[in-house]
Amino acid sequence: MIASARASLITLIAAPTAWAAHFLTSYVIAATACAKTMADARVFTGAAWPDLTPARIAIGVATLAALGVIALSTRQALGHWRDGDAEPPYDDATRDDRQQFLGYATLLLCGLSAVGVVFVALPAVFIGDCR
Repeated sequence: MIASARASLITLIAAPTAWAAHFLTSYVIAATACAKTMADARVFTGAAWPDLTPARIAIGVATLAALGVIALSTRQALGHWRDGDAEPPYDDATRDDRQQFLGYATLLLCGLSAVGVVFVALPAVFIGDCR
């Protein structure tokens, strides 16, 4: 019983953790790429801005990885939510209610985290340089 409750709690925090890691990774990649660009003296002499395609690809890979973790968490949360015969609200002190509540809460956090990951990745899609 403790192992399944622990797995549910780990699943509960997996999606927001993936979102936070993606946020940090994306902004570190973008800041590093733009800092290298701004340190280049050619920028101030009127030369073209360097290509940020490698940074955009790295952010894309990080986005796919984060969405993959969120998808796995969603899959496990669906199992917890569908397992059992309790009806909402899940407020009884039983194992089924606890598992279904954690599954439902995890599903909501997975949805929020997926939207957050997509919105963090959107600047890499639409912004081509560091201006």
